Amino acid sequence: MATLSVKELMQEFGFQIDDIRWHLCSEMTKRFFAYREHPEGLTRLLWSGAIEKDLYDMEERFLRGLQEDLDRGMTDEAHVRQIFHEVRRSKKRRGRG
Repeated sequence: MATLSVKELMQEFGFQIDDIRWHLCSEMTKRFFAYREHPEGLTRLLWSGAIEKDLYDMEERFLRGLQEDLDRGMTDEAHVRQIFHEVRRSKKRRGRG
């Protein structure tokens, strides 16, 4: 059985690129809340400009990275499906699922 591409899996799950973007933003929000006890760490992160770099084309880079990992055999379809189930949960919390 041939492994599906990330694009094909996105179609199977009925995802738009915006669903991936929402999920990644949700994960970033969790990362920010982890700084609750150390606000100076968040200040340094914001000051460094790293957030701007992370946000730029984040969904395309994320999907491209998943596909590259699949192509290299560093991950498998089951793992990508697991990630997409997390994306589906984010989409439902958003109120569009």
